Amino acid sequence: MTDVRTPSSDDVRLLLVDALRRPAQEGARLMALHWLHQLANARDSWHTLMQGRDGIESPEQGTADISVAAADVLHKARVALRRLRATVRENDRVLDGVVDRRLARSLRALGQATNAIRDADVQRAWLETEEERLAPEAREEARQLRAWLDKRSARSLAPVEVAFTEHFDAIEERLFARLGSYQLLRRVGLDAAPMPFARHLATRIGRAGNRLRHDIERVTDAHAQQAMHDVRIRLKRQRAVLAPFARTRPAIGAWFELATRGQDVLGAIRDADLLAQRARKAGLRALERSLRDIVLAHFAVFQHDWCERLDDVLRTLEAASNALRAEGAPMSANGLPMEIERKYLLRACPPAARAVPPIRIEQGWIPGQTLRERLRRRIAPDGTVSCWRTVKLGPAAARVEVEEVTTPELFAALWELTRTARVRKDRYVVPHGAHTWEIDVFLDRELVLAEVELGDVNEAITLPPWLAPYLERDVTGEPAYYNAVLARPEP
Repeated sequence: MTDVRTPSSDDVRLLLVDALRRPAQEGARLMALHWLHQLANARDSWHTLMQGRDGIESPEQGTADISVAAADVLHKARVALRRLRATVRENDRVLDGVVDRRLARSLRALGQATNAIRDADVQRAWLETEEERLAPEAREEARQLRAWLDKRSARSLAPVEVAFTEHFDAIEERLFARLGSYQLLRRVGLDAAPMPFARHLATRIGRAGNRLRHDIERVTDAHAQQAMHDVRIRLKRQRAVLAPFARTRPAIGAWFELATRGQDVLGAIRDADLLAQRARKAGLRALERSLRDIVLAHFAVFQHDWCERLDDVLRTLEAASNALRAEGAPMSANGLPMEIERKYLLRACPPAARAVPPIRIEQGWIPGQTLRERLRRRIAPDGTVSCWRTVKLGPAAARVEVEEVTTPELFAALWELTRTARVRKDRYVVPHGAHTWEIDVFLDRELVLAEVELGDVNEAITLPPWLAPYLERDVTGEPAYYNAVLARPEP
C-alpha cells in the first residue's frame, strides 16, 4: 500500500466497533477492508514461509513442517478471501462498483487456485482424526488414501505461491485505494441522515431467509448434494457479513452460532462424500462403504436440526435481522428515529399479495390538534396479538416516528378514546428484492394502498413486476391518503 490515507489494520479494527451506525457506504467498506487486511497478512506469511524452504537442512522433515504451517496459513487466507468476496457480493449496491469485473476475476482465480490444496489438507486431517472410528477393514485403506493425499498436498505449494503473486499482489494496492474512500450524495433541504449500515445489512439478512428456506426444502435426502452445497454457501455468506458483530450483539451472535453449526455439519457431509468418491476411484471399497455410512450419520443430524426445525431456524435469522433493523433505524439530524416511506394507490390487491396470509390491523387516534397519538393492535396469521403506541411528526416522505409496545390492558383502556377515528384493514406483507412491500386492503371501503419503507430519502425504488400493473399513482404526499385522515368514527 502506498496511499497512507487508507486506514490501517488497527484503524479498521477500531472503526468496526461503530460500523453498524455509520453510513452503509462506509460500513461496507470497513467490512471489506477488514477482510482485505487479513488476506494481505496471510499472504505475507505465505511468502515468508515459501522463502524459508531453501534454508531447511532436512528436506524430508522440512517438507512435513512446512506442510503443517502452510495448511494453517492457507486456511486463514482462504477464510479472509471467502469473506472478502462475500462482503463485496452482499454489499455490491452500496459499494458502487468498487470491485469491478477485473478485480472480481482476480479474487475468484485466487480462490480456485487454493481449492485443490485446501481439499487435500481438510481430507487428510479428516482421515487422521476419524481413522480409529472407521470399520477395521477400512483403516488400512484410509492410510493408503492419506499417503496419496500427503504427496498431492506437497506438490500443490508452488501453484499457490504463483497464484498469490499473479492474482493478489497485482491488485492489492488498487483494492485498498478504492475501498479507502467514497462519495455520499445528499439532497438539499432534507435533514435525514444517510442509511446506516445496520439497516442495509438487515435487508440483506432478511432477504436471505426466503432463499434459505427454498434451498433447505430442496434437501430431501443424503443424495441432494447440490442443494446442501447451496445451503452451505448461503450460511458462509451470512457468517461473513455478520462475523465482526457476533460477539457484541446477542441476537446476531445466536444466528451466527447456529449458522456455524449448520455450515460445519454440511461441510462434514461434503468432505466425507468427496473422500468416498476418491476411495471409489482408487478401488478402496471398504473405505468407501464406511464413508457413505458417515455421510448418512451427518445427514441425519442436519435433517433433525435444520430440515425438521426450519421455522425455528428462520425465526433465529429473523431475530438477527430485526436487531439490525432496530439498530439501523433512520435518524433525524437531532437523533430522533424516522420513518421514510413511499405510498401508492392501487386499483386492486395483486394476486401475489393475496397469496400471503394477511395480518389484521386495527388503528385508532386519540383526539388532539397538534399531537395525535395512534394506537395499533396487530393480529398475526397465527393469532399472536401485539399492541403499540405511536406518535408521528413531520412530512409524510420522511418524518419522526416514536413508538413503543404496550400491554393489552393499557391498550384496551386507551382504545375507548379513539372511537371517533378508527381504521381496520388487512395487511399483506410481501418481500421483494431489497425491500418489503405492505399491501393494505381497507375493510370498510374500496381502497387498496401499497407502502414501502426505505432506509434513506435518496434510496432508489423500483416497483415489483407483480405490483406495477395495479398501480394508479404515487400518493406519498397527499393528505387524503394519510391513515389519520382516512379514519372514521365507529359506534
